[in-house]
Amino acid sequence: MTKDRIKLAVNYLLFQTGWFLCVVGTDSIALYVTCTILFIHFITIGNWREEKETLAVCLLLGSAVDSFLGNLDILQFNNDGRILPVWLACIWVLLGTTIKHSLSWVGKNRYIGALLGFIGGPAAYVGMAQLTDMHLAEPLWQTLLILAILWAIIIPLLQAFSQAWQKRLG
Repeated sequence: MTKDRIKLAVNYLLFQTGWFLCVVGTDSIALYVTCTILFIHFITIGNWREEKETLAVCLLLGSAVDSFLGNLDILQFNNDGRILPVWLACIWVLLGTTIKHSLSWVGKNRYIGALLGFIGGPAAYVGMAQLTDMHLAEPLWQTLLILAILWAIIIPLLQAFSQAWQKRLG
């Protein structure tokens, strides 16, 4: 296994570990896990200068989309306000670490990225709903279709942003 493939595997494993710990832990655990994974990511794999904007866009876009879905009661959170749970915002930041690394292959073909988003996005939300106090609106098929369409747009959009930013950096 080459050094680059090892980095991709580590990036994938860090994201999956972070996703799981953010989902099953408290908000403070999610923050700690996210900071730890970001630290590991940037000392072993990533480049802060090249990726900070992608992380920010993932956090802002993801938080806006999920907050919007929460306010429409498509995603139902058991919290006092209409604010996105911290653990879910942390997952969006962690997703940002994969865009240039373990998910870079989907940037070569937007249709594959859309297909990955169409299938993987809703699957992640089903997993979150089973492991947290978040609920998905009924009828479930409509919620999953909405999530699938959104994610079919989000993954290629994040890849396009990352690629455009890389060109800008030179």
